[in-house]
Amino acid sequence: MRQVIGHDNKYNCHKFAPGQPRGILHRAFSVLLFDSDNRLLLQQRASCKITFPEIWTNTCCSHPLHGMKPCEVDTPEAIAAGDPKGVKAAAVRKLHHELGIPIAELDASRFKFLTRMHYWGVDVKTHGPDALWGEHEIDHILLYRLNPGEKLTVKANPEEVKATRWLSREELKKAMSGDECWSPWFRIIAGKFLDTWWQDLDDAITTDRFVDTSSIHRFDTDKEFHGGAGKAGPHLDAVAKLEAAAKEGGEAKRRKVVLEAEHEDRILGYVGRGKSQMSASSAGGAKQGGYGKVPTHGTAKLDQLMRPLEVCAGLRLKCTGLLENNMKNITDPDVKFCDDFLGKVSRSFAAVIRQLSPDLCIDICIFYLVLRALDTVEDDMTAYKGREKDKEAELISFGAKRLTDANCSIKGVGEGDEATLIENFGVVARVFSQLPEGSRVVIRDITDKMGGGMAEYAAADLGQGTVDVAAYNRYCHMVAGLVGEGLTRIFVARGAESSTLEGQGELVWPFCADPKKQPNNLGLANSMGLFLQKTNIIRDYLEDYVDGRAFWPQTVWKKYTTTDDLGEFARPTAHGAGLRMPVPTGGEILAKGVGVQALRCLNDLVADALECVPDALEYLDRIKTPSIFRFCAIPQVMSIATLVECFDNPKVFTGVVKIRKGLTARLIVACCDGPEAVLSWFAHFARHFAATVTSGKCVDADGLIGKRLAKACSRILERPLGSVQLCSSLCLGCHMFPCSQRAIVPWVIDVCKTLRIC
Repeated sequence: MRQVIGHDNKYNCHKFAPGQPRGILHRAFSVLLFDSDNRLLLQQRASCKITFPEIWTNTCCSHPLHGMKPCEVDTPEAIAAGDPKGVKAAAVRKLHHELGIPIAELDASRFKFLTRMHYWGVDVKTHGPDALWGEHEIDHILLYRLNPGEKLTVKANPEEVKATRWLSREELKKAMSGDECWSPWFRIIAGKFLDTWWQDLDDAITTDRFVDTSSIHRFDTDKEFHGGAGKAGPHLDAVAKLEAAAKEGGEAKRRKVVLEAEHEDRILGYVGRGKSQMSASSAGGAKQGGYGKVPTHGTAKLDQLMRPLEVCAGLRLKCTGLLENNMKNITDPDVKFCDDFLGKVSRSFAAVIRQLSPDLCIDICIFYLVLRALDTVEDDMTAYKGREKDKEAELISFGAKRLTDANCSIKGVGEGDEATLIENFGVVARVFSQLPEGSRVVIRDITDKMGGGMAEYAAADLGQGTVDVAAYNRYCHMVAGLVGEGLTRIFVARGAESSTLEGQGELVWPFCADPKKQPNNLGLANSMGLFLQKTNIIRDYLEDYVDGRAFWPQTVWKKYTTTDDLGEFARPTAHGAGLRMPVPTGGEILAKGVGVQALRCLNDLVADALECVPDALEYLDRIKTPSIFRFCAIPQVMSIATLVECFDNPKVFTGVVKIRKGLTARLIVACCDGPEAVLSWFAHFARHFAATVTSGKCVDADGLIGKRLAKACSRILERPLGSVQLCSSLCLGCHMFPCSQRAIVPWVIDVCKTLRIC
């Protein structure tokens, strides 16, 4: 907070909306101008001012601007030296603009910089309890006194100032004890600093007796300036106490405490905004992986029921046993435990694993549970806080230490079912020991590699994402590409698939062997894994940022932000709130000056993920075993559906976007119907992307991002579709209901016939 981290327009900085309940913290200055008789010049703000109109305040208060000449942005060194020429230049400019004081009558070098204060306040007096305007500033306080006989020309700008007056110290005290309204910042200045300076104004102006360039004094305003649309409450008084206590530990500790407190306050704003919007719908919830911190954006039940094709798909999936359960007759208690927890820690993967052939489903179940346990260790940001080295050691040694321990129990890590799983991990280890050697070798190898990769990233500072695209890709390889490699190797080792599945695709990855030297380098398997993981990272933007482990690459997102904080995108002023995203109240106000930089970055990353799809489709095309095809195709088609839902969608920045359950059912049904149905869905989604770009409905449709999206879609659409139509494979299923069940859902067949899709 002592350094400039970016810039934004006046509207956005002063919006106190859900998502940024205290606006955006920005620099300001307050001028206290005295005449030679030590009277202070005061102004009453104009009636047309957006914030705090008609309120009395100090001589002049405004903001240094970005990009001005002379420069108005001061460095920390200039402030520490007590000579912030930037705010002094800004003060000269605004005294002329607001009060009509000729620039020639002011000498910037005569401003005395005394200190800074940090405050905030919502203008509920003017705009009511749901006010969207306020101030949140680091205020640089400047004194200026006229010499004996010196006069200033004061001709107030009526659009800025309604009235002015000169008051002595005693006159000001009397005025402020009366019925007149005073600005929240001047109340603090007058109550905390001004009287002391005014008593000895000569010293205040001519010496450094009262100068404090090292401190930023923090104050909450009076309660009458709290609330607003973002429901902002007390904050800075508590931060000031934490800061005072931390000073004993040195400057680094003080700075760390303050930055963490401010970060936490912003997080509460981001998450609280999403939860408040989510509460209006029964479809919302808290995402499991975010430990209840981040809301999810679901679909209202009525909206789902209005989609008969999806309802039909859900009924077909539920009533006809499309996905066989090849683990239902298991009697071994250890295997039954593993099957039970497979369903608890992953509803989506459990069904597709269980439908694999009997000789594969247990292998893949154990592979999944091992990696889920490893992932639980990696994701827990609380259990290992302050013991990061222990976490790294656990990840690196997990395969050697935990997979071989039949009595393994890890306590105090994770939450819910994941915590119970790793507390009883010895059960998983016992079943692992009974697997065929080929599967055991693969699972152990992938566990070791993934654990090492996770340890590498656990030690990295990921609060602001990965360093660059190469690091982003490498992380996706470590946590998902390796899974693709392991699955492929198990399929081949078990004789269920040929070695062609291990081949190279269009995309060349630096973590795969040179395809010229090693054709079976698992390039396709990595592309498939990276597509899934990139989609998850895009969708989980807010959850990951809240947890302090983000993965959006800095070399991408810094092209679009106005600050150096990835969290900027969560602000409503950065993702088109009021313009591209409806808001409950104040849409017109929020739309003023609103940015869409978050959507530009989002669409850029969506285009990047889509480039993996041709390889993923090639991988699916090489699969010969139907159950393995279903196992691989379901997450892939759900991933592109999720990507469509995230594309150009501001809701990504307020919570976790999820596809409808009915659409999920429809996609699973398509995967059961075979490759042509799956490819038809991929083409459908690609056409959706392409149409959005062509029509100009998405951000940057006519720019480089639009061209990249169009190219990725054209590559997907190059694959021949065959004769299948999206609805036909679904509705053939109407006639696949057993006779006893057809009587329960006769309207399903009627709907399909009416729509002529049976």
